[in-house]
Amino acid sequence: MNYTVNLTDTAKQDLRDIAIWIAQKAKDIEVAKNFVRELRDECKKLIPLPDRGAFPKDRILRSAGYRYIVYEDYLIFYLIDNERHIVNIMSIFNAKKDYFKVMRKYM
Repeated sequence: MNYTVNLTDTAKQDLRDIAIWIAQKAKDIEVAKNFVRELRDECKKLIPLPDRGAFPKDRILRSAGYRYIVYEDYLIFYLIDNERHIVNIMSIFNAKKDYFKVMRKYM
């Protein structure tokens, strides 16, 4: 059974921040839009296979059920609601950041 992918408000804000950062760096809004579209498409790949993501090394995040997938230099953290068949995208951020510090706001 396919799942529905839901972007939380935080994940939506993350995508806006990523778009702004890329648009400023590349000086091209279309480059930013295309990259955000690619990130969204990567999230949609969880529809048929929500379990495909890796568990984080951090035991607190792992025990809470968090998983993540990698797209280029970005991590997409999510939780699976198996009862409702929903994948909740919790946060999307650059992999150079300390993911536990970023994800701590959910603990």
